[in-house]
Amino acid sequence: MPKTIVLGAGLSGIAASKLLIKNEVEVLLFDNNPQISVNKIKKSIYGKVKLKILLENVSDEDLQDVNLCVISPGFPKTNSVYLRVIKKRIPVISELELGYLYGKGEVCAITGSNGKTTTVELIGSIMKKKYGDDVEVVGNIGTPYCEKVLNSNEKKKYVIECSSFQLEDVLKFKPKVAGILNFSPDHLDRYGSYTDYINAKLNIAINMNSEDVLVLNYEDQILRDLTLQKNIFKCKVVFFSSKRTLTEGFYLYDDAIFYKDKTKTIKLMNTSELKLIGNHNYENVMAAMGVAYYMGVSFVEIVDACKEFSGLEHRVEFVREKNGVKYYNDSKGTNPDASIKAIDAMKGKIILIAGGRDKGVDYGDFIMKIKEKVRYLILIGEAKKKIANKARVLNYHSVIFADTLDEAVDIANSYSNVGDNVLFSPACSSFDMFKSYEERGEKFKTKVMSLK
Repeated sequence: MPKTIVLGAGLSGIAASKLLIKNEVEVLLFDNNPQISVNKIKKSIYGKVKLKILLENVSDEDLQDVNLCVISPGFPKTNSVYLRVIKKRIPVISELELGYLYGKGEVCAITGSNGKTTTVELIGSIMKKKYGDDVEVVGNIGTPYCEKVLNSNEKKKYVIECSSFQLEDVLKFKPKVAGILNFSPDHLDRYGSYTDYINAKLNIAINMNSEDVLVLNYEDQILRDLTLQKNIFKCKVVFFSSKRTLTEGFYLYDDAIFYKDKTKTIKLMNTSELKLIGNHNYENVMAAMGVAYYMGVSFVEIVDACKEFSGLEHRVEFVREKNGVKYYNDSKGTNPDASIKAIDAMKGKIILIAGGRDKGVDYGDFIMKIKEKVRYLILIGEAKKKIANKARVLNYHSVIFADTLDEAVDIANSYSNVGDNVLFSPACSSFDMFKSYEERGEKFKTKVMSLK
């Protein structure tokens, strides 16, 4: 009987274990997180095949006859068990790859540094117009791919949000249509270089061929340059652009979105018909349109779904207006580039609340954008001194420190004028003060709603 070790007992690891056991594979599930509940895991995984849960270490005896390793996205590759797996030359694949190997139906996928979740949610909404309940939205968005593959069939359409972590260990993963939204430095605390991070994301297209379609952002210089290199992309490439008219693809012109090919130009919709705001969101919409169109959805269905889509919680989410001041929750802005896009989406002056756990990135461009539009920068969390030091170097001095998010909101409230926007866009991860960006965003919204 085949035997697989699964590294990481979070949602992805448990879903991978379920799928393996359903397919009569013996599973070793390892995680050294002391808060893991063995009984809870066992209750969630059914099957007659053996499941062994290891919480402290993995013995040489355990690793005997293991012929595959499935690694969860967040599992550290510095872990000693992973290093032993590599030393023993046991093949390693991601949970994403495992889902693809066992799954049926068609796959489309999105990656990029920013905008993935919004774009994937929108693609899912568009495709449900045509394919209904056969559409599954999975991946980094929260539901593991393997979880939905447990009940896959040929009619299924999977819309997958792919993080760089998930794409590191793919071998055969091949979407019918994929999109890469953009690149900006992120997760450099995990990767040896920015190039390594980019290469991980490019794995989304590594197996795509002439029958497949890759939707790319023309305004991302890295992506544009890559298309000029021979044999980087072996599939059809379709661009979208927020800044120029394209000879083929999707583009923004005079506050409207157009599609153009070799025979026709079609005006799809005005941006005023969207509930989303900001240029970055118009890029997300065009990417979603491109992926859905090449997955077989008509432009009528695409436009209808785009008009209805109201965006994501925690992503430039309007919370309330109080005394002429608008409050926005962008807790999902977990890197500087995401927060720059949120700042750009605001009309009027901004009081910005930022900070959290640093991810090894530079805040130079972030501070330069702040100098354009932000009246006060209120900083919280572990990264506040690093961000403040960069601000000082770049001659921005309207910086205020706060010990808690509640205190930051109180300060913003007291410093705001009529017409201001109070924007919470951390440019950092949440894990210094909160369990997740969702918890952080809910805390911000609760505090804002309590303001008298």
